[in-house]
This record gives sequence, structure tokens and C-alpha cells, in this order.
Amino acid sequence: MKHALALVIKFAMIAVVLEVVLGYLTDLSIVNILYVALAVTLLAYLIGDLFVLDKTNNTVATIADAGLALFTIWAFNWIMPDADISFTDALIAAAVLAVGEWIYHKYVRRAVFPPVEGA
Repeated sequence: MKHALALVIKFAMIAVVLEVVLGYLTDLSIVNILYVALAVTLLAYLIGDLFVLDKTNNTVATIADAGLALFTIWAFNWIMPDADISFTDALIAAAVLAVGEWIYHKYVRRAVFPPVEGA
């Protein structure tokens, strides 16, 4: 249950940020932006949060999530033929997401990976 709530929170944050940033910078529809948000959420949670954050620290995980977001957002140019997302657009979106990820990781550390007593 803790992972489900964490995923919902992450998706909501990413969807709002991408709707604002990509909605302003590109002509993607809200449905296409939600597809991008879903892909970024799943990849960043599985790789950035469950693996990188668990093994390292917030800074490393935030940089990893920003890189994953940049690559994933930009890759949608090849996944969706009608997408026209410039590298700069993807970079701006990833940078804004990184700010949210920094805060989100603090929640994940506390709620998903609570400290083990006696360790």
C-alpha cells in the first residue's frame, strides 16, 4: 500500500509539472502529456526511487531521476509520431521535475523506506 500511495503522489506531481511545462512549450494534447507522465513515473520510481535512492542519497537519486526524465520525455519524439518535443523543452521539464523530486525523495525516505530500529 505504501508503494501505491507513493506512485500516485509521484504521478500527480509529474503530470502537473509536465502539463504546465510541456503544455506551454509544445502542442502536445493533455492525453499525450499524461502518457509521457506515466512513462516517466514508472521508470523514475522503479529505477530512481526503488533502486538508486535506496542505495545512495537524495542528490544522486534526484540527478538520476532528472536524467531519466530528460531521456524519457525526449524519446517520446520517436514513440509518438506527432510529438514535437525539442531537447530544450525536455531539459526544462526535467529541471523543473528535479525540484519536485528532491522534495518527493524526502517523503519516500520517511514513508516507504523507514529507518530500521536497532540498525
